[in-house]
Amino acid sequence: MTQRKILLLTGGAYHDFPAIAASLEKMISHDGFIVEASQDCHVLARLSPEDFMAVVICTQGGELAPAEESNLIAFVKSGGALVGLHGAAASWKNNRNYTDLLGTRFIGHGAPVEFLVEARDTTHQIMRHFKPFRITSELYQLETVGSPPRILAQANWLGKMQPVAYVKDYAAGRVFYLSPGHSVDDFSHPGWRQLFSRGLRWAVGMMEKPPLKVGVIGYGGTFNMGLQHLKEMQDAGFIAAAACDVDPARADVAAKDFPGIHTFTDYRQMLQKTDAELFTVILPHNLHAQVSIDVLRSGRHCIVEKPMAINSTQVQAMIAAAKQVGKMLSVYHNRRWDGDFLALEEMVRQRRAIGDVFRIETGSDSFAPPGSWWRSSKEISGGMHFDWGAHIMFWALELMDGPIDWLVATTQKRVWTNVTNEDHMEAYVRFKNGGTLDFEMSAIGRVNKPRWRILGTRGAVLDHWNGSFELHTYDSTVKTESPVRIKYAASEGFRYYQNVADHLRLGDELAITARKAARVVHVLHTMDRAAASGQQEKVPDED
Repeated sequence: MTQRKILLLTGGAYHDFPAIAASLEKMISHDGFIVEASQDCHVLARLSPEDFMAVVICTQGGELAPAEESNLIAFVKSGGALVGLHGAAASWKNNRNYTDLLGTRFIGHGAPVEFLVEARDTTHQIMRHFKPFRITSELYQLETVGSPPRILAQANWLGKMQPVAYVKDYAAGRVFYLSPGHSVDDFSHPGWRQLFSRGLRWAVGMMEKPPLKVGVIGYGGTFNMGLQHLKEMQDAGFIAAAACDVDPARADVAAKDFPGIHTFTDYRQMLQKTDAELFTVILPHNLHAQVSIDVLRSGRHCIVEKPMAINSTQVQAMIAAAKQVGKMLSVYHNRRWDGDFLALEEMVRQRRAIGDVFRIETGSDSFAPPGSWWRSSKEISGGMHFDWGAHIMFWALELMDGPIDWLVATTQKRVWTNVTNEDHMEAYVRFKNGGTLDFEMSAIGRVNKPRWRILGTRGAVLDHWNGSFELHTYDSTVKTESPVRIKYAASEGFRYYQNVADHLRLGDELAITARKAARVVHVLHTMDRAAASGQQEKVPDED
Protein backbone atom coordinates (compact mmCIF):
# COMPACT_ATOMS: atom_id res chain seq x y z
CA MET A 1 0.00 0.00 0.00
CA THR A 2 1.21 3.52 -0.80
CA GLN A 3 1.76 5.07 2.60
CA ARG A 4 -1.10 7.32 3.75
CA LYS A 5 -2.51 7.95 0.26
CA ILE A 6 -6.13 9.11 -0.11
CA LEU A 7 -8.28 9.33 -3.24
CA LEU A 8 -10.51 12.43 -3.17
CA LEU A 9 -13.47 12.23 -5.54
CA THR A 10 -15.69 15.30 -6.06
CA GLY A 11 -18.06 16.61 -8.72
CA GLY A 12 -21.70 17.05 -9.67
CA ALA A 13 -24.35 19.77 -9.61
CA TYR A 14 -25.61 22.41 -7.12
CA HIS A 15 -22.26 22.86 -5.33
CA ASP A 16 -19.01 24.74 -5.91
CA PHE A 17 -17.03 21.53 -6.29
CA PRO A 18 -13.72 23.12 -7.42
CA ALA A 19 -13.65 25.17 -4.19
CA ILE A 20 -14.80 22.17 -2.14
CA ALA A 21 -12.10 19.96 -3.66
CA ALA A 22 -9.38 22.54 -2.99
CA SER A 23 -10.47 22.99 0.62
CA LEU A 24 -10.74 19.25 1.30
CA GLU A 25 -7.39 18.53 -0.34
CA LYS A 26 -5.72 21.12 1.87
CA MET A 27 -7.42 19.74 4.98
CA ILE A 28 -6.55 16.10 4.26
CA SER A 29 -2.95 17.01 3.40
CA HIS A 30 -2.70 18.96 6.66
CA ASP A 31 -3.54 15.72 8.50
CA GLY A 32 -0.45 14.12 6.94
CA PHE A 33 -1.99 12.23 4.03
CA ILE A 34 -1.02 12.27 0.36
CA VAL A 35 -4.03 13.26 -1.74
CA GLU A 36 -4.90 12.30 -5.31
CA ALA A 37 -7.91 14.37 -6.40
CA SER A 38 -10.28 13.66 -9.27
CA GLN A 39 -13.73 14.62 -10.56
CA ASP A 40 -13.95 11.55 -12.79
CA CYS A 41 -15.76 8.49 -11.45
CA HIS A 42 -13.70 6.29 -13.78
CA VAL A 43 -10.91 6.39 -11.16
CA LEU A 44 -13.03 4.05 -9.02
CA ALA A 45 -12.49 1.27 -11.57
CA ARG A 46 -8.78 1.21 -10.71
CA LEU A 47 -9.10 1.80 -6.96
CA SER A 48 -6.82 -0.64 -5.15
CA PRO A 49 -5.81 -1.22 -1.48
CA GLU A 50 -2.23 -1.43 -2.74
CA ASP A 51 -2.45 2.19 -3.86
CA PHE A 52 -4.89 3.89 -1.45
CA MET A 53 -5.92 3.71 2.19
CA ALA A 54 -9.30 5.38 1.61
CA VAL A 55 -11.55 7.13 -0.83
CA VAL A 56 -13.22 10.37 0.28
CA ILE A 57 -16.39 11.01 -1.73
CA CYS A 58 -18.10 14.40 -1.89
CA THR A 59 -20.21 14.28 -5.04
CA GLN A 60 -23.81 14.78 -6.16
CA GLY A 61 -26.06 12.85 -8.53
CA GLY A 62 -24.90 10.69 -11.41
CA GLU A 63 -24.60 6.95 -11.82
CA LEU A 64 -21.72 4.54 -11.55
CA ALA A 65 -20.76 2.14 -14.29
CA PRO A 66 -20.86 -1.53 -13.21
CA ALA A 67 -17.05 -1.79 -13.10
CA GLU A 68 -16.77 1.38 -11.00
CA GLU A 69 -19.36 0.21 -8.48
CA SER A 70 -18.08 -3.36 -8.19
CA ASN A 71 -14.47 -2.25 -7.73
CA LEU A 72 -15.44 0.29 -5.04
CA ILE A 73 -17.30 -2.47 -3.17
CA ALA A 74 -14.33 -4.82 -3.51
CA PHE A 75 -11.96 -2.09 -2.28
CA VAL A 76 -13.86 -1.63 0.99
CA LYS A 77 -14.52 -5.34 1.48
CA SER A 78 -10.81 -6.05 1.26
CA GLY A 79 -9.97 -3.51 3.99
CA GLY A 80 -10.13 -0.11 2.32
CA ALA A 81 -12.06 2.81 3.81
CA LEU A 82 -14.91 4.91 2.45
CA VAL A 83 -15.48 8.42 3.85
CA GLY A 84 -18.66 10.02 2.53
CA LEU A 85 -19.44 13.71 2.85
CA HIS A 86 -22.78 15.47 2.34
CA GLY A 87 -23.83 14.70 -1.27
CA ALA A 88 -22.27 11.24 -1.13
CA ALA A 89 -25.71 10.18 0.14
CA ALA A 90 -27.34 11.97 -2.84
CA SER A 91 -25.07 10.34 -5.42
CA TRP A 92 -25.48 7.24 -7.57
CA LYS A 93 -28.88 6.49 -6.00
CA ASN A 94 -29.65 3.83 -8.62
CA ASN A 95 -26.52 1.90 -7.66
CA ARG A 96 -28.03 -0.29 -4.93
CA ASN A 97 -24.76 -1.94 -3.94
CA TYR A 98 -23.18 1.48 -3.39
CA THR A 99 -26.08 2.74 -1.23
CA ASP A 100 -25.94 -0.51 0.78
CA LEU A 101 -22.23 0.17 1.32
CA LEU A 102 -22.75 3.80 2.35
CA GLY A 103 -25.64 2.89 4.62
CA THR A 104 -28.09 5.73 3.88
CA ARG A 105 -29.83 7.44 0.99
CA PHE A 106 -30.74 11.15 0.74
CA ILE A 107 -34.49 11.86 0.72
CA GLY A 108 -34.62 15.65 1.13
CA HIS A 109 -33.50 18.84 2.85
CA GLY A 110 -34.72 22.32 3.58
CA ALA A 111 -32.93 25.63 3.09
CA PRO A 112 -29.63 26.08 4.93
CA VAL A 113 -30.41 26.66 8.59
CA GLU A 114 -28.53 26.83 11.89
CA PHE A 115 -28.88 23.57 13.82
CA LEU A 116 -27.32 21.96 16.87
CA VAL A 117 -25.16 18.89 16.36
CA GLU A 118 -25.51 16.67 19.42
CA ALA A 119 -23.86 13.43 20.47
CA ARG A 120 -25.89 10.25 20.21
CA ASP A 121 -23.13 7.77 21.03
CA THR A 122 -20.38 9.05 23.31
CA THR A 123 -18.70 5.65 23.70
CA HIS A 124 -17.09 5.62 20.25
CA GLN A 125 -13.53 6.95 20.07
CA ILE A 126 -14.52 9.48 17.39
CA MET A 127 -16.80 11.10 19.96
CA ARG A 128 -14.37 11.28 22.88
CA HIS A 129 -14.57 14.70 24.58
CA PHE A 130 -17.12 15.75 21.92
CA LYS A 131 -18.66 19.16 22.48
CA PRO A 132 -22.07 19.91 20.83
CA PHE A 133 -21.84 22.68 18.25
CA ARG A 134 -24.07 24.81 16.06
CA ILE A 135 -23.52 25.01 12.32
CA THR A 136 -25.43 26.63 9.46
CA SER A 137 -25.78 24.23 6.54
CA GLU A 138 -28.21 21.96 4.73
CA LEU A 139 -29.51 19.33 7.13
CA TYR A 140 -30.02 16.16 5.15
CA GLN A 141 -32.92 13.82 5.84
CA LEU A 142 -31.68 10.28 5.30
CA GLU A 143 -33.18 6.81 5.11
CA THR A 144 -31.25 3.71 6.12
CA VAL A 145 -30.26 1.28 3.37
CA GLY A 146 -28.75 -2.12 4.10
CA SER A 147 -27.31 -2.86 7.52
CA PRO A 148 -28.01 -0.01 9.98
CA PRO A 149 -25.02 2.27 10.69
CA ARG A 150 -23.86 3.24 14.19
CA ILE A 151 -25.04 6.84 14.56
CA LEU A 152 -22.57 9.01 16.46
CA ALA A 153 -24.04 12.53 16.13
CA GLN A 154 -27.47 13.83 15.24
CA ALA A 155 -29.58 16.97 14.82
CA ASN A 156 -33.27 17.80 15.16
CA TRP A 157 -35.35 18.40 12.05
CA LEU A 158 -39.06 19.12 12.67
CA GLY A 159 -39.10 17.01 15.80
CA LYS A 160 -37.21 14.04 14.36
CA MET A 161 -33.53 13.38 14.96
CA GLN A 162 -31.53 13.07 11.75
CA PRO A 163 -28.11 11.38 11.50
CA VAL A 164 -25.23 13.84 11.14
CA ALA A 165 -22.28 11.46 11.56
CA TYR A 166 -22.17 7.68 11.58
CA VAL A 167 -19.86 4.70 11.11
CA LYS A 168 -20.25 1.12 9.96
CA ASP A 169 -18.10 -1.91 9.34
CA TYR A 170 -18.27 -3.48 5.89
CA ALA A 171 -16.52 -6.85 5.67
CA ALA A 172 -12.84 -6.00 6.38
CA GLY A 173 -13.33 -2.29 5.64
CA ARG A 174 -14.85 0.73 7.35
CA VAL A 175 -17.31 3.48 6.39
CA PHE A 176 -17.66 6.96 7.90
CA TYR A 177 -20.27 9.50 6.78
CA LEU A 178 -20.73 13.18 7.71
CA SER A 179 -23.81 14.94 6.34
CA PRO A 180 -22.94 18.70 6.53
CA GLY A 181 -20.65 19.90 3.78
CA HIS A 182 -22.78 21.90 1.38
CA SER A 183 -20.14 24.65 1.05
CA VAL A 184 -16.58 25.40 2.08
CA ASP A 185 -18.01 27.50 4.93
CA ASP A 186 -18.93 24.22 6.63
CA PHE A 187 -15.30 23.07 6.46
CA SER A 188 -14.06 26.05 8.46
CA HIS A 189 -16.19 25.13 11.48
CA PRO A 190 -13.97 23.55 14.16
CA GLY A 191 -16.66 21.04 15.17
CA TRP A 192 -17.06 19.86 11.58
CA ARG A 193 -13.30 19.68 11.06
CA GLN A 194 -12.85 17.60 14.19
CA LEU A 195 -15.51 15.07 13.15
CA PHE A 196 -14.14 14.81 9.62
CA SER A 197 -10.50 14.42 10.66
CA ARG A 198 -11.34 11.89 13.34
CA GLY A 199 -13.66 9.99 11.02
CA LEU A 200 -10.99 9.72 8.34
CA ARG A 201 -8.33 8.54 10.77
CA TRP A 202 -10.71 6.02 12.35
CA ALA A 203 -11.70 4.67 8.94
CA VAL A 204 -8.08 3.99 7.94
CA GLY A 205 -7.23 2.50 11.36
CA MET A 206 -4.82 5.25 12.41
CA MET A 207 -6.70 6.76 15.30
CA GLU A 208 -6.36 5.31 18.77
CA LYS A 209 -3.09 5.16 20.67
CA PRO A 210 -2.61 3.98 24.28
CA PRO A 211 -2.63 6.53 27.15
CA LEU A 212 0.66 8.34 27.77
CA LYS A 213 2.52 8.40 31.05
CA VAL A 214 3.14 11.95 32.28
CA GLY A 215 5.01 13.89 34.92
CA VAL A 216 5.46 17.42 36.28
CA ILE A 217 8.59 19.42 36.98
CA GLY A 218 7.75 21.69 39.89
CA TYR A 219 5.35 20.73 42.71
CA GLY A 220 5.64 23.90 44.75
CA GLY A 221 3.03 25.02 47.24
CA THR A 222 2.12 28.28 45.48
CA PHE A 223 -1.44 27.80 44.15
CA ASN A 224 -0.75 24.02 44.37
CA MET A 225 -0.23 24.03 40.60
CA GLY A 226 1.54 20.67 40.48
CA LEU A 227 -1.51 18.99 41.97
CA GLN A 228 -3.83 20.86 39.59
CA HIS A 229 -1.84 19.86 36.51
CA LEU A 230 -1.54 16.17 37.39
CA LYS A 231 -5.24 15.92 38.28
CA GLU A 232 -6.28 17.58 35.01
CA MET A 233 -3.93 15.29 33.12
CA GLN A 234 -5.43 12.23 34.81
CA ASP A 235 -8.96 13.46 34.06
CA ALA A 236 -7.97 13.77 30.38
CA GLY A 237 -6.82 10.14 30.29
CA PHE A 238 -3.09 10.44 30.98
CA ILE A 239 -1.31 8.26 33.55
CA ALA A 240 0.45 10.18 36.35
CA ALA A 241 3.93 8.64 36.60
CA ALA A 242 6.42 11.16 38.05
CA ALA A 243 6.83 14.44 39.90
CA CYS A 244 9.90 16.54 40.71
CA ASP A 245 10.51 19.38 43.12
CA VAL A 246 13.79 20.68 44.55
CA ASP A 247 12.14 20.72 47.99
CA PRO A 248 12.04 17.12 49.33
CA ALA A 249 9.00 18.00 51.45
CA ARG A 250 7.03 18.96 48.32
CA ALA A 251 8.14 15.76 46.57
CA ASP A 252 6.76 13.85 49.56
CA VAL A 253 3.45 15.70 49.21
CA ALA A 254 3.29 14.66 45.55
CA ALA A 255 3.85 11.01 46.55
CA LYS A 256 0.92 11.24 48.99
CA ASP A 257 -1.33 13.01 46.45
CA PHE A 258 -0.62 10.39 43.77
CA PRO A 259 0.26 7.03 45.39
CA GLY A 260 2.59 4.96 43.26
CA ILE A 261 4.24 7.75 41.26
CA HIS A 262 8.00 8.21 41.27
CA THR A 263 9.31 11.41 42.88
CA PHE A 264 12.58 13.24 42.38
CA THR A 265 14.37 16.39 43.52
CA ASP A 266 16.49 16.72 40.36
CA TYR A 267 14.67 16.89 37.04
CA ARG A 268 17.72 15.72 35.07
CA GLN A 269 17.81 12.56 37.14
CA MET A 270 14.08 12.13 36.55
CA LEU A 271 14.57 12.39 32.78
CA GLN A 272 17.11 9.57 33.01
CA LYS A 273 15.14 7.22 35.26
CA THR A 274 11.45 7.56 34.42
CA ASP A 275 9.53 6.23 31.42
CA ALA A 276 7.09 9.16 31.36
CA GLU A 277 6.50 10.37 27.80
CA LEU A 278 5.32 13.93 28.52
CA PHE A 279 6.38 16.48 31.13
CA THR A 280 4.78 19.75 32.19
CA VAL A 281 7.19 22.43 33.40
CA ILE A 282 5.78 24.46 36.33
CA LEU A 283 8.68 26.71 37.29
CA PRO A 284 9.49 30.45 37.50
CA HIS A 285 9.36 32.12 34.09
CA ASN A 286 13.11 32.49 33.65
CA LEU A 287 13.61 28.71 33.95
CA HIS A 288 11.01 27.71 31.36
CA ALA A 289 13.26 27.76 28.31
CA GLN A 290 16.23 25.67 29.45
CA VAL A 291 14.21 23.04 31.31
CA SER A 292 11.79 22.67 28.39
CA ILE A 293 14.66 22.25 25.95
CA ASP A 294 16.15 19.57 28.22
CA VAL A 295 12.81 17.74 28.29
CA LEU A 296 12.50 17.86 24.51
CA ARG A 297 16.06 16.71 23.92
CA SER A 298 15.41 13.73 26.18
CA GLY A 299 12.84 12.59 23.60
CA ARG A 300 9.69 13.64 25.50
CA HIS A 301 6.74 15.86 24.66
CA CYS A 302 6.75 19.07 26.68
CA ILE A 303 4.15 21.45 28.09
CA VAL A 304 5.26 24.61 29.86
CA GLU A 305 3.30 26.99 32.05
CA LYS A 306 2.57 30.42 30.61
CA PRO A 307 4.28 32.63 29.65
CA MET A 308 6.28 30.32 27.42
CA ALA A 309 9.54 32.18 28.27
CA ILE A 310 10.69 35.75 28.89
CA ASN A 311 12.20 36.79 25.55
CA SER A 312 12.09 36.06 21.83
CA THR A 313 15.46 34.32 21.70
CA GLN A 314 14.32 31.75 24.25
CA VAL A 315 11.04 30.86 22.55
CA GLN A 316 12.76 30.53 19.18
CA ALA A 317 15.27 28.11 20.72
CA MET A 318 12.45 26.09 22.30
CA ILE A 319 10.60 25.78 18.99
CA ALA A 320 13.80 24.78 17.21
CA ALA A 321 14.44 22.04 19.80
CA ALA A 322 10.92 20.65 19.41
CA LYS A 323 11.24 20.60 15.64
CA GLN A 324 14.65 18.92 15.81
CA VAL A 325 13.39 15.99 17.91
CA GLY A 326 9.90 15.81 16.40
CA LYS A 327 8.05 16.19 19.71
CA MET A 328 5.06 18.27 20.77
CA LEU A 329 5.68 21.58 22.52
CA SER A 330 2.68 23.41 23.96
CA VAL A 331 1.97 26.09 26.58
CA TYR A 332 -0.63 25.91 29.34
CA HIS A 333 -2.88 28.73 28.14
CA ASN A 334 -5.88 27.08 29.76
CA ARG A 335 -7.60 30.46 30.13
CA ARG A 336 -8.24 30.27 26.42
CA TRP A 337 -11.35 28.39 27.68
CA ASP A 338 -12.43 30.95 30.33
CA GLY A 339 -16.18 31.54 30.13
CA ASP A 340 -15.92 35.28 29.52
CA PHE A 341 -13.56 34.75 26.59
CA LEU A 342 -15.63 31.87 25.16
CA ALA A 343 -18.71 34.12 25.07
CA LEU A 344 -16.70 36.97 23.56
CA GLU A 345 -15.09 34.71 20.98
CA GLU A 346 -18.45 33.30 19.89
CA MET A 347 -19.85 36.74 19.14
CA VAL A 348 -16.71 38.41 17.79
CA ARG A 349 -15.00 35.57 15.91
CA GLN A 350 -17.51 32.82 15.19
CA ARG A 351 -20.71 34.79 14.57
CA ARG A 352 -18.86 37.99 13.59
CA ALA A 353 -21.68 39.94 15.20
CA ILE A 354 -19.70 43.20 15.13
CA GLY A 355 -18.22 42.67 11.66
CA ASP A 356 -14.49 43.07 11.04
CA VAL A 357 -12.62 44.06 14.20
CA PHE A 358 -10.39 47.10 13.70
CA ARG A 359 -9.79 48.35 17.27
CA ILE A 360 -9.24 46.59 20.61
CA GLU A 361 -8.61 48.31 23.95
CA THR A 362 -7.79 46.00 26.84
CA GLY A 363 -5.65 45.53 29.92
CA SER A 364 -5.81 45.40 33.69
CA ASP A 365 -5.33 48.18 36.23
CA SER A 366 -4.88 48.09 40.00
CA PHE A 367 -3.13 50.04 42.74
CA ALA A 368 -1.23 47.56 44.87
CA PRO A 369 2.37 46.57 45.49
CA PRO A 370 3.58 43.59 43.45
CA GLY A 371 3.51 40.17 45.07
CA SER A 372 6.62 38.61 46.51
CA TRP A 373 9.44 36.77 44.73
CA TRP A 374 8.94 36.33 40.97
CA ARG A 375 6.03 38.78 40.77
CA SER A 376 8.44 41.52 41.89
CA SER A 377 11.53 40.60 39.87
CA LYS A 378 11.91 41.50 36.23
CA GLU A 379 14.84 39.08 35.90
CA ILE A 380 12.64 36.17 36.96
CA SER A 381 9.21 37.17 35.65
CA GLY A 382 10.16 39.06 32.48
CA GLY A 383 8.24 42.09 33.69
CA MET A 384 4.91 42.97 35.27
CA HIS A 385 3.21 42.59 31.87
CA PHE A 386 4.32 38.92 31.62
CA ASP A 387 1.88 37.80 34.34
CA TRP A 388 -1.79 38.58 33.68
CA GLY A 389 -0.65 40.36 30.55
CA ALA A 390 0.23 37.03 28.95
CA HIS A 391 -3.38 35.89 29.28
CA ILE A 392 -4.80 39.18 28.02
CA MET A 393 -2.41 39.39 25.07
CA PHE A 394 -3.24 35.81 24.09
CA TRP A 395 -6.95 36.66 24.04
CA ALA A 396 -6.40 39.88 22.09
CA LEU A 397 -4.32 38.17 19.41
CA GLU A 398 -7.05 35.54 19.02
CA LEU A 399 -9.61 38.28 18.33
CA MET A 400 -7.60 40.42 15.86
CA ASP A 401 -6.91 39.20 12.33
CA GLY A 402 -3.57 39.32 10.56
CA PRO A 403 0.09 39.96 11.30
CA ILE A 404 1.45 42.88 13.30
CA ASP A 405 3.22 45.74 11.51
CA TRP A 406 4.88 47.52 14.48
CA LEU A 407 4.35 48.62 18.05
CA VAL A 408 5.37 51.44 20.39
CA ALA A 409 5.40 51.28 24.18
CA THR A 410 6.15 53.20 27.36
CA THR A 411 6.76 52.19 30.97
CA GLN A 412 6.49 54.00 34.30
CA LYS A 413 8.53 53.44 37.48
CA ARG A 414 7.15 55.89 40.04
CA VAL A 415 5.77 54.19 43.17
CA TRP A 416 7.01 50.65 43.92
CA THR A 417 10.72 51.48 43.93
CA ASN A 418 11.67 48.53 46.13
CA VAL A 419 11.09 45.99 43.30
CA THR A 420 12.52 45.66 39.79
CA ASN A 421 9.29 45.05 37.87
CA GLU A 422 7.70 48.07 36.22
CA ASP A 423 4.78 49.91 37.83
CA HIS A 424 3.01 50.50 34.53
CA MET A 425 3.28 49.31 30.91
CA GLU A 426 1.28 50.46 27.93
CA ALA A 427 1.62 49.68 24.23
CA TYR A 428 0.05 50.64 20.94
CA VAL A 429 0.14 47.81 18.41
CA ARG A 430 -0.58 48.37 14.72
CA PHE A 431 -1.55 45.46 12.49
CA LYS A 432 -0.77 45.29 8.79
CA ASN A 433 -4.48 45.43 7.94
CA GLY A 434 -4.73 48.79 9.76
CA GLY A 435 -6.28 47.41 12.95
CA THR A 436 -4.95 48.64 16.30
CA LEU A 437 -4.56 47.22 19.80
CA ASP A 438 -4.29 49.48 22.85
CA PHE A 439 -2.84 47.46 25.75
CA GLU A 440 -2.28 48.62 29.34
CA MET A 441 -1.10 46.84 32.48
CA SER A 442 -0.69 48.86 35.68
CA ALA A 443 0.06 48.40 39.36
CA ILE A 444 -0.50 52.15 39.90
CA GLY A 445 -3.75 52.56 37.95
CA ARG A 446 -6.17 53.87 40.55
CA VAL A 447 -9.16 53.81 38.17
CA ASN A 448 -9.98 50.74 36.08
CA LYS A 449 -10.60 50.95 32.36
CA PRO A 450 -13.12 48.62 30.70
CA ARG A 451 -11.77 45.09 30.41
CA TRP A 452 -12.60 45.14 26.71
CA ARG A 453 -13.64 47.85 24.29
CA ILE A 454 -13.76 46.28 20.85
CA LEU A 455 -14.85 48.14 17.72
CA GLY A 456 -15.97 46.44 14.52
CA THR A 457 -17.42 47.52 11.21
CA ARG A 458 -20.95 46.51 12.32
CA GLY A 459 -20.91 47.02 16.08
CA ALA A 460 -18.90 47.03 19.27
CA VAL A 461 -18.33 45.25 22.58
CA LEU A 462 -17.94 46.84 26.01
CA ASP A 463 -17.00 44.61 28.96
CA HIS A 464 -16.32 45.50 32.59
CA TRP A 465 -15.73 41.86 33.71
CA ASN A 466 -18.94 41.67 35.75
CA GLY A 467 -20.64 38.52 34.46
CA SER A 468 -21.73 39.80 31.06
CA PHE A 469 -20.77 42.25 28.34
CA GLU A 470 -22.60 44.78 26.19
CA LEU A 471 -22.95 43.81 22.54
CA HIS A 472 -23.83 46.67 20.21
CA THR A 473 -24.70 45.09 16.89
CA TYR A 474 -26.51 45.56 13.63
CA ASP A 475 -26.57 41.80 13.03
CA SER A 476 -30.22 40.72 12.87
CA THR A 477 -29.33 37.09 13.56
CA VAL A 478 -28.25 38.15 17.07
CA LYS A 479 -30.95 40.69 17.89
CA THR A 480 -32.42 43.77 16.22
CA GLU A 481 -32.07 45.99 19.29
CA SER A 482 -28.79 47.21 20.78
CA PRO A 483 -27.15 46.95 23.19
CA VAL A 484 -27.66 43.32 24.18
CA ARG A 485 -26.32 41.87 27.44
CA ILE A 486 -24.42 38.66 26.68
CA LYS A 487 -23.78 36.46 29.72
CA TYR A 488 -20.43 34.77 30.12
CA ALA A 489 -20.34 31.08 29.28
CA ALA A 490 -19.21 28.39 31.71
CA SER A 491 -15.43 28.10 31.94
CA GLU A 492 -13.91 24.93 30.49
CA GLY A 493 -10.22 25.06 31.38
CA PHE A 494 -10.17 21.26 31.53
CA ARG A 495 -10.32 21.27 27.73
CA TYR A 496 -6.64 22.20 27.54
CA TYR A 497 -5.42 18.77 28.59
CA GLN A 498 -8.31 17.07 26.80
CA ASN A 499 -7.10 18.68 23.59
CA VAL A 500 -3.48 17.66 24.24
CA ALA A 501 -4.58 14.08 24.92
CA ASP A 502 -6.74 14.00 21.81
CA HIS A 503 -3.90 15.50 19.75
CA LEU A 504 -1.40 12.85 20.84
CA ARG A 505 -3.81 9.88 20.87
CA LEU A 506 -6.39 10.70 18.19
CA GLY A 507 -4.53 13.13 15.94
CA ASP A 508 -6.70 16.19 16.68
CA GLU A 509 -5.32 19.61 15.82
CA LEU A 510 -3.37 21.09 18.73
CA ALA A 511 -5.23 24.14 20.04
CA ILE A 512 -2.28 25.86 21.74
CA THR A 513 0.68 25.48 19.43
CA ALA A 514 4.17 26.59 20.36
CA ARG A 515 4.11 29.27 17.66
CA LYS A 516 0.81 30.69 18.90
CA ALA A 517 2.17 30.91 22.47
CA ALA A 518 5.52 32.26 21.25
CA ARG A 519 3.72 35.12 19.50
CA VAL A 520 2.49 36.34 22.90
CA VAL A 521 6.07 36.45 24.23
CA HIS A 522 7.33 38.13 21.06
CA VAL A 523 4.82 40.96 21.56
CA LEU A 524 5.48 41.33 25.30
CA HIS A 525 9.25 41.31 24.82
CA THR A 526 9.05 43.79 21.94
CA MET A 527 7.23 46.16 24.31
CA ASP A 528 10.40 46.23 26.45
CA ARG A 529 12.52 47.04 23.40
CA ALA A 530 10.12 49.73 22.23
CA ALA A 531 9.91 51.32 25.68
CA ALA A 532 13.70 51.43 25.86
CA SER A 533 14.21 52.80 22.33
CA GLY A 534 11.27 55.20 22.22
CA GLN A 535 10.78 54.07 18.61
CA GLN A 536 8.49 51.85 16.60
CA GLU A 537 9.72 48.25 16.86
CA LYS A 538 9.03 45.23 14.69
CA VAL A 539 7.70 42.04 16.31
CA PRO A 540 9.65 38.87 15.38
CA ASP A 541 8.11 36.20 13.12
CA GLU A 542 5.21 38.37 11.90
CA ASP A 543 6.03 38.11 8.18
